[in-house]
Amino acid sequence: MSSHSASHSPVATAPPFQSGGSLQSAALAMIILGGAASAGALAGDEARHRLAFAWVWGFAFVWTIVLGSLFFVAIQHITRSVWSVIFRRVAEMWVAPAWLVGLAFVPVAVFVFAFGAHSAYPWADPAVVTGDHLLEAKKNYLNPNAFALRSAIFLLLWIGFAAYFVKNSLAQDAGSGGEQRAGKMRTASAPFLIIFGLSVTFASFDWLMSLDPHWFSTIYGVYVFAGMTLSGLAVITLSAVLLSAKGKMGSVVTGDHLYSLGGLLFAFTCFWTYIAFSQFMLIWCGNLPEETVFFIHRVEHGWKPVTLALIAVRFIAPFLLLLSRTAKMNAGRLAFVSVLVLVGQLLDLYWLIMPCAEGHGPRLGWQELGPVLLLTGLLVFSVARFLTKHRILPSGDPMFEKSREFHL
Repeated sequence: MSSHSASHSPVATAPPFQSGGSLQSAALAMIILGGAASAGALAGDEARHRLAFAWVWGFAFVWTIVLGSLFFVAIQHITRSVWSVIFRRVAEMWVAPAWLVGLAFVPVAVFVFAFGAHSAYPWADPAVVTGDHLLEAKKNYLNPNAFALRSAIFLLLWIGFAAYFVKNSLAQDAGSGGEQRAGKMRTASAPFLIIFGLSVTFASFDWLMSLDPHWFSTIYGVYVFAGMTLSGLAVITLSAVLLSAKGKMGSVVTGDHLYSLGGLLFAFTCFWTYIAFSQFMLIWCGNLPEETVFFIHRVEHGWKPVTLALIAVRFIAPFLLLLSRTAKMNAGRLAFVSVLVLVGQLLDLYWLIMPCAEGHGPRLGWQELGPVLLLTGLLVFSVARFLTKHRILPSGDPMFEKSREFHL
């Protein structure tokens, strides 16, 4: 196929799905089931307490997927990457629902302000803070008002940048200043990446690490970032493979393109493992009670099998499956590993969040699954809607043809 015909083919110029189809139906089923389970968990103090932790779990899963995809978009712009241009719209369809992260945060804020003792955050309960010297020392930072203000700033920044990138990218397809808009997006990527690094770090402290406010780790933000980037790469890779297999991306995706995605998945699998082991090694070597409590909580009361499963799903399996060059170019293998990575992200967040519910071992009932199903369903539904409105190949980008012809 020639360059001209590729850029003006029906695949390049029309939305890949003209109707909702099975993807929206599946998403709606998840929304209904998850919404019903979440609503049911509001009845009773114990169920409400479990719902508070479960909502943070579901919220964090959606947050990491959207922000990981946004990071991918920005890093490709600033590096002027050629190979990734054909995948940029695939990433943008996961970036476009950034507003959903803001919506999903609202119940987290409600729990903090209204649930008190049943909130997932101990520092939100004045009765817990009183008499606790450490929490009293942190209360100028860890309090509901400051928590909500910081979160609002983070969310507004992310939603604003996401809308900016997606809007300009779509405008290129409409024939509006392709080269000029590409330059603007590259320019915007530099400040965004600085803001991204700082905001994700502090958001991970607020939303996840403060679930156990007596424990701290200076490497925690990097740990969350590693899982976030892996999650973004996984949904982008899985989406690209599935859309390509259904013929929705024409014949532009080659083994060389897939290898680049597979290489990034492999690299960030190793990076996550390095950061996770570094955190463990430093805490183990220091052997300080205020630090080791984190891992003690994750090997006692039935948590040890979850910890071992996390190592297997998060590192061993993806590492071995993507070790060879041919594996990184195999569409089926990449799709399987992407699903494995997303399961690993859910497990990782479960491992980070749920042990903070004092006195309980692992449990996975409808109270925990409700928010995950609801929020994931909303995200998938939003992506499905995006696919019905916009073409999946950013053919208006000035580097699109170079990307289509990319070879290693």
